[in-house]
Amino acid sequence: MFKNAIVLIILGTLLPLKQVFAQYISINGQFEVDQQYGCHDLTVTITNIDPGTDPTVIVFQFDGFNSPTTQDPVHTYTAPGTYWINQYIQGGTGQKKDSVQVTVVAPELPDVELFSCNNFEVLVQIYDSYYDVYEIDYDDGTVIQVNPGDVIPPYTYANGNTRNIQVTGLFTTATNRCGITSNMFSPLANVLPAQIDSLVTLNNSTLKLDYQLPANSVNKLEVSVKDNLNYVLYKSINQNTTIDTLTNLNISQNNYCFRIATYDACSNFKSYSNEVCSVNLMASAQNNQITLDWNTVDLGSGQVSEVVRDGVSQVVIPTPTFQHVDSTINCNTTYCYLVDATFPGGAIGRSKSVCETSFSNDQPATIENISSVTGTESVNWSWEVPMGIAPEVYTVYETDSQGNILRTSSSTISTFSTSAGDSLHYLAVQLRDSCGNSSAISNLASSLLLKGTRNQAEEIVLSWNDYFGWVEGLQQYMLTIYDTRSNLLDSLNIGFNTTYTLPLDEQMEQTLIFTVWAIPVNSVVSNSRSNQLLFEHPPIIAIPNTFTPNDDGLNDRFTIQGKFISTYEMQVYNRWGEVLFHTTDMDTGWDGKTSEGKKLPLGNYAYWIRIKDFNNNEHIRTGSVLILSN
Repeated sequence: MFKNAIVLIILGTLLPLKQVFAQYISINGQFEVDQQYGCHDLTVTITNIDPGTDPTVIVFQFDGFNSPTTQDPVHTYTAPGTYWINQYIQGGTGQKKDSVQVTVVAPELPDVELFSCNNFEVLVQIYDSYYDVYEIDYDDGTVIQVNPGDVIPPYTYANGNTRNIQVTGLFTTATNRCGITSNMFSPLANVLPAQIDSLVTLNNSTLKLDYQLPANSVNKLEVSVKDNLNYVLYKSINQNTTIDTLTNLNISQNNYCFRIATYDACSNFKSYSNEVCSVNLMASAQNNQITLDWNTVDLGSGQVSEVVRDGVSQVVIPTPTFQHVDSTINCNTTYCYLVDATFPGGAIGRSKSVCETSFSNDQPATIENISSVTGTESVNWSWEVPMGIAPEVYTVYETDSQGNILRTSSSTISTFSTSAGDSLHYLAVQLRDSCGNSSAISNLASSLLLKGTRNQAEEIVLSWNDYFGWVEGLQQYMLTIYDTRSNLLDSLNIGFNTTYTLPLDEQMEQTLIFTVWAIPVNSVVSNSRSNQLLFEHPPIIAIPNTFTPNDDGLNDRFTIQGKFISTYEMQVYNRWGEVLFHTTDMDTGWDGKTSEGKKLPLGNYAYWIRIKDFNNNEHIRTGSVLILSN
């Protein structure tokens, strides 16, 4: 007999057996013992046969010659071993010695297995032969004894109440009870089938099967290759297991379906578990996508496949579709996938994990909008990054006006600086994205260079180049005018003109700072700015060389006119250096008289004029003025 075998039942009645005990005679027949072989604790009682000769003294040794003597004929052995009992009879005719051997063994638990059958039946299987007799207590008042190797018939309970079935090992040469195996058992009206939970592909040759078996059942695993139509025996299953590792398979070439057959141990009738099949997953990377294909067996309505990427569910697909295209990816990224197929009956077949690295060979969009801001020492460039692109590096081309490359640089950010100087600068940019693809080189963009001169009429004439660098073009130019204290004096919309003339009468500050802004049509794009151009106007001083102080109301006073003058002082002298007139008020002119009010004769008179302009610069003017009429 062997475990997990289907037991063929021989019908009939098995009568309870009784232990039979005897007395065991010593070697010379002088005494006998009631037990000669048994498990500890084993109590042996000696009965003397030879009466001896009076006066008689009888002593015993229970563990050979080296053990102590005693007159007590009863002894208990508490440890396994082989022991010699010696008896000595001391009388008038001398001493008589006799011996007998006693063997004590360790109690072992009987190797027992219980199997459920329909109709509240149980089948008890005893696999060892350690004991002479086995006693089965069915825990409902029925106790039987069987010999090793006996075919034990099924036993039927009246209901499904849980029982504690005990199997006790007995030796016929001993009165004590030895090892007892206890098993709780719940009789069943019907033996339920097993339940398969999952089938996981570990690699191309190994599967892991997880399942639940009914208690006290006989189960066998069956397999069908390529479909679920032709099942054959794969292996017997130990009823105490819940996981099996199935090896030496060819999973990449074959689909394997499994089911568990659960047997009624009394009738050999079998029922089947749910089915589960292996899932073989393949993945391939294409431009901007990873395509997944898998194969498994279609077991019918309700079967679905769940695609899991990096531990997160992506999509659930009903059978019979066995493909998914993942386009929600980033290039140069490794993604790991598995597929869980849920079969009718609830079992899950899981593929092994498959990893693929994505790529893209799409050329990124070209940079279209480049802006520049010209400072004192550098031109700072910035550009608009096309939507949806993650640049890894920019290649910057400094060129001449014809697009001939002068220098090539790289930048990891969307800004760049070139030295300003007093000439125009041109720039083009190319990007390389995180996928390793390069865009086309952008169109040229220019800096904005503002120049200016002052004409004979003291007008400031400004000019600048046409700005280009934006795909949607220019909306307008804006001219800003500041004083030296950074106060905005004026902001002028110039339109598309590239020149502007500021008349003298509109030059309200001696020093003016001009900047031209290029404003793009696309308001998201940054403005471009020219260099700052500073004009410092010298003070304007108009000194007449004649006047006619004759009180006719015309040219009666020697008066200075000027612009950008903050302080003023004038003195007039005669030919001998005597001061004739002094003032600090520009509006008070000299009337051609002495300080006492006397008119002076016609002629030339010297003057000295000192002024400070708005910039606190001092200016001295000297000369002579002629009195023509007085």
